Amino acid sequence: MPQNTSSGLSRRRFIQGSAGIGGGIAMASFAGAFGMGQAEAAAANDDPQTILNLAATAEALAVTFYYSAITGAKFALDAEDVDYLKAALDAEQYHYEFLTGAGGKALTNQFFVPANLLSDADTLIKTGLAAETAFVAAYLAATRRFAEAGQGKLAATTAQHAASEAVHLALVREIAGFLPNDLAVPAAIYYNVSDAVPTLAPFLKAGNGFIGPVMMPNKDQVKAAMGDVKTMRPPMFATLY
Repeated sequence: MPQNTSSGLSRRRFIQGSAGIGGGIAMASFAGAFGMGQAEAAAANDDPQTILNLAATAEALAVTFYYSAITGAKFALDAEDVDYLKAALDAEQYHYEFLTGAGGKALTNQFFVPANLLSDADTLIKTGLAAETAFVAAYLAATRRFAEAGQGKLAATTAQHAASEAVHLALVREIAGFLPNDLAVPAAIYYNVSDAVPTLAPFLKAGNGFIGPVMMPNKDQVKAAMGDVKTMRPPMFATLY
C-alpha cells in the first residue's frame, strides 16, 4: 500500500519535463485492437452500442488503474493524494456501473500495464495523464455522436462523464506538481469515440514494455480500497429526465 504520509515523495519530483503521453504507450490500429478490418471499423461509425462498449472498457481500465495505484504503488504518496486517487476510483466505478447497466459491455476485464507502473512515479503519472486526456476527449466525441443521433439525455450524460474525467486529469496534474487547470477547455482530440482505441490498445493487447494481465477489481475490492473516503454520486442526467 502507498504510505499515507505528508513525508511522501515531493510533488515536484514526481515527474520532470513536459506532461506528454509517455509511459511506454504505443500506437496501434483499431483493427489490431479488436480484430476488425479497417473498412469494417470505419463503417461502424460509433453506433450507440459501440460507444457504450468502448466507454465501459475505458472505465474498466480506469478502475483497474486507480485501484492498482492505491493498493500497489511502491513509492510513498501524500495522504491527500491518496484521497484524490480514491475519489477518482469511486467515480470511475460509478461510471462503469452506469454504462454496463445501460447495456454497455466491456471488451475485457483484464489489462496490461507498463512494466514499471507501480515502481516508478514518473510512469504512473504519465500513464494517468495520457489515460485521462483520452477519456475526456472520448466522452466529448460520444456527446457529439449522441447529440447527432437525437439522444439528448445520453449526450448530457456523457457530458457529465467528460466533466468528471476532466477533474481527474486536473488532480493527476496536481499530484505531479503541475498547474492543475492549465486548459481553458478540455482538448477535443478525437472526433469519434473509436479514435481513442489506439491509446487504449497497448492496455488491451500488451504493448511494448507492458506486462500483465492485471484483473479488474470487483466491487468489494473497490469498497475496501476506498476505506473511509466517500464521494457523492449525483444521478446521471439520463436517469433524471
